[in-house]
Formats: sequence, C-alpha cells, structure tokens
Amino acid sequence: MGSPESESGRETDESPQHEVTISTECHMGKYAVTRGQWEDIMGTAPWEGQSRVPSSPTFPAVFVSWNDVQEFITRINASDGDWTYRLPTEAEWEYACRAGTTAMWSFGEDRHAMGEHVWYVDSDAAEEDQTPREVGTKLPNPWGLYDMHGNAWEIVVDGYGPYDPLGIESGTEPYRAGWQLWLTTPQSALD
Repeated sequence: MGSPESESGRETDESPQHEVTISTECHMGKYAVTRGQWEDIMGTAPWEGQSRVPSSPTFPAVFVSWNDVQEFITRINASDGDWTYRLPTEAEWEYACRAGTTAMWSFGEDRHAMGEHVWYVDSDAAEEDQTPREVGTKLPNPWGLYDMHGNAWEIVVDGYGPYDPLGIESGTEPYRAGWQLWLTTPQSALD
C-alpha cells in the first residue's frame, strides 16, 4: 500500500509504502453502484437537487450517507441469499485498484493515457463539465474493474488509516461521493 517516495505528485500520507496481507477472499463488483440500483433498493435519490449532478440511472450513486450505505447493504443481503455484500476495507480497495500492478496507476505511468482510463477533474474544462459520468465508459483496470481511478470517490468500511490493513474505526468517514460493493462468498459457490 502507499506510493514510493520517488512518485511524482504523491501526498505525504501515502508513505511509507508497505506490504499488507489480505487474508479473506473477496469479489468486487466491476462497476460502482449506480443510481438506478440505488433507487431500486432504497427508493430514494440523494443526488437530486445537488448542483451539477445530472440524473441518469447509469451514473454512480453519489451524496449517500454512511448510514444509508449500511441500510442499502442490509437490504441487498436480505434479498440475495447466495452472496454476502459489504464494503471493502481501504487495503482491499487499494489492492483491487492496483490490480497486480506497481505503477502510479493500474494502466501505467503515462499521464497522457489518463483520458482513456479516468474521469477526472480537469482544471481546463468548463465547471459544468466537472460531474460524475456514466459508469464503465472508460477502459477497465487489468482485473476488469471500471472507474477505480476517478469518476466518484469510493467509500470503504474502515475509513482512512495509514499503516493498518483494517484502517481506523468503522464509520469515521461518514460521507463520500460514490462507492463500490465487494461480494464475499466461499469459492465453491462461484464454480
């Protein structure tokens, strides 16, 4: 986890780079939870009325609270007996984002390739163009996960905690802009 001190643009809280062992098998949805999925389960649209947030069922769910996310997970776990859904830890999310790579981004070090892989804030773009975008419209990382770099923030179960694979106490980061769910199940159920 973290980044090497030689990495351009790194933040001080990304060091020291360290090894973390993830001991529980997890599976991650290849897209962020969409507004359509959120509305189907929760019957709400927390993004409505927010500035510069277009309404589309294929955009990531944004402006969701920690408590709303917990209720969403409770509801989908009650409706699907074959899987157990949860948020990833910060370490699991970074592991999935890196997808077995060691470069600055899962697609390499070339900033010129960002446009093919990432929706990101562009200081030269018009303000009205700085909004979340439809999920899965950029190239995926090497493990087939979309929007791991950019588009909307992800929320993790343990908040941000340097040096600790379990991060800090659950719920310490109550609001994030968007998120993805991890699926956990015995391997035999996937065969």
